[in-house]
Amino acid sequence: MFVAEKRILSMELGILLSQVEELMGRRSLIVLLRKAGLREYIDRLPPLSDRPNITVAQYSALLANTYFTFGAPEARHIFVRTGRLLAVELRHRRASQFALAGTALKLLPVTKGMHYVLQKLADQGAEMYGASYQLDEDAEALFFEIADCPYCAEIARQGQERNWPVTRAVCHVPTAILEEMMEWITGEKHLVEEVACVALGADVCRFRIGK
Repeated sequence: MFVAEKRILSMELGILLSQVEELMGRRSLIVLLRKAGLREYIDRLPPLSDRPNITVAQYSALLANTYFTFGAPEARHIFVRTGRLLAVELRHRRASQFALAGTALKLLPVTKGMHYVLQKLADQGAEMYGASYQLDEDAEALFFEIADCPYCAEIARQGQERNWPVTRAVCHVPTAILEEMMEWITGEKHLVEEVACVALGADVCRFRIGK
């Protein structure tokens, strides 16, 4: 399982909650925060900073509460917007870590630039979540793999507990992050598909990024 003492960045929590409020309304946000045991954010959302905030376990539970409170289609909308905004915020807040990707690598073959950014995301993910990441590729695509995935672990557990089976891959936050980052580094859209998900019984979550 993921390492519970790891903590997510305040900006990731703040972006998620702001998207819930924007898309579902203030009252729905309050309901969600109460269910998730995060009442301290009812009157004031967390700041968009890179300081540690709630634990990875709490964040995973919040994602599950979002999924089961609003349903799969609405949760997907919230998660996709959260992922895209988080990718932009990460580049802004950690500009030095992506500086090379934004300059020199744009002069190199596209695939090398994509691979560099994916490695940076893997390094940051390991630092932030304590999860294990693996990169792979074939002639047509790059593959980004997350073990002990914090995005769907609790959704999978609660789905079984509630007898509410998950029928589609649910790691929309990392999918959107990958899509946004690939478009940024290449200037073109790249299809990102979650081809294996722990919530569907897979051992790891695996994302296919078209070259």
